[in-house]
Amino acid sequence: MQLKQIDRLILKGFFSPFFMTFFVALFVFIMQFFWKYIDDIVGKGLEVTIIFELIFYLSMSLVPLALPISVLISSVMVMGGMGERYELASLKSAGVSLSRVMAPLFVVSLFVMVISFVFADIVIPYSNLKFQTRLYDIQRQKAALNIEEGVFNDDFKGFSIRVKEKGENDTDLKEVMIYDQSKNTNNPSQILAKSGQMYGSGQDLMVMKLYDGTQYQALEETKNRNSGKFPYMRIKFKTWRKVFDMSQFDMEETDEDVFENHYRMLDSKTLLTRVDSLKIRWTNTEHSMLRKSVPFISTLQLRDTTIQQLPLKQQYFKDTIVTSILALIPNDKRLDAISKARTLATRMKDYGRGSQRTLKNLNNTIVRHYNELYRKMAYALACFIFLFIGAPMGAIVRKGGFGWPILISIVFFVLFLVFSLVGERLSQNYILPPLLGMMLPVFIILPIGFFLTQRAMNDSKSLNMETYTNFFRNIGSFFTKKK
Repeated sequence: MQLKQIDRLILKGFFSPFFMTFFVALFVFIMQFFWKYIDDIVGKGLEVTIIFELIFYLSMSLVPLALPISVLISSVMVMGGMGERYELASLKSAGVSLSRVMAPLFVVSLFVMVISFVFADIVIPYSNLKFQTRLYDIQRQKAALNIEEGVFNDDFKGFSIRVKEKGENDTDLKEVMIYDQSKNTNNPSQILAKSGQMYGSGQDLMVMKLYDGTQYQALEETKNRNSGKFPYMRIKFKTWRKVFDMSQFDMEETDEDVFENHYRMLDSKTLLTRVDSLKIRWTNTEHSMLRKSVPFISTLQLRDTTIQQLPLKQQYFKDTIVTSILALIPNDKRLDAISKARTLATRMKDYGRGSQRTLKNLNNTIVRHYNELYRKMAYALACFIFLFIGAPMGAIVRKGGFGWPILISIVFFVLFLVFSLVGERLSQNYILPPLLGMMLPVFIILPIGFFLTQRAMNDSKSLNMETYTNFFRNIGSFFTKKK
């Protein structure tokens, strides 16, 4: 009964920092994304709902990345807090081993691992599809209309507008210049006006009204092309009014079918099915390359006696045999035969290169599909493995709070990410198989976790923080006495 109460206290101490660190990590990852794509988002005049929609889909995609570090930080904090309050020492003196203390955390980490994989396999493909489609729409959208003083603005298709000065209300304009190329002619018209106004009309219209100006329009030459004269038309006006369509600044929604076949938008079952299809395509391409190479090879059937009549050494030299074969062709047809042979060889070479590029692209696609599948597994396993890093490190450092636990967790999590990136790069370069490449951080972190857990269970002094603290303290006191 007492052990059950201890389990409840441990779980209570675990879940409080777990949820807090989870949302903090999620926030940090989201901010990292915005720093990367800030130029594509700012200045587009996006609605708040679109921004929140983008953040929601992005946060769903980052959940499997935030869960491992949450488990790591929480386990270090709960075990470090118990060690700092001498609760671990009391439990060990009462005959409760460290493995029994970690038992409830063991069950929770297994549960988090399953949630991570299910989330990565079911939710993330959908959220990635929505997020990528929305981000693509934002990147294609034009920036919000902003006519600056003394700068030509080309936001409206077919028009280039320059305003020398704007009024305080951003409506009144002075010395306006407009180049009109909307008619797709070689001679665009130019409009100059002393003043004007710019205001909205309705939801998707903008009106520009100019006063006291002149329109210049160059005309097409019909006669006298060599006279050196270029006719044009000049029209003076008191008022000139132009209505611009603002719907071109609205965000167009892209069909999701454009991205739904990308490997990041697929679950594990579909990834395996797609890999099988790609392997079949690879085999068919290889067989097709071999089959289609046959017509490009022209073989001259020679009698055995023709080869046997050649000297014995010449039978093994390619150039000599080719020369002897050409000697059998009449002189008037020899150049034609050489030209055809070169053409066939060039065609076969080009076809072989194209087939090799196709096979290389198929190989790259297969590796990327495998990497995405094993990435889901690696991040899920990390949720379980980090328990064996965090819990023993918490028992060793005996420090709770957000000091040492945060530092230790960041170090191990950065190592995990670095090895994950290295393994993925090695896999894409065909140095390691996809399974070994994507599982490389797991294979490196797992032995470290078991080593730390074993040392913490045996109360090894080599991993006790007080040992290293006293060591450096003695060194400092030695130099102090010497001075």
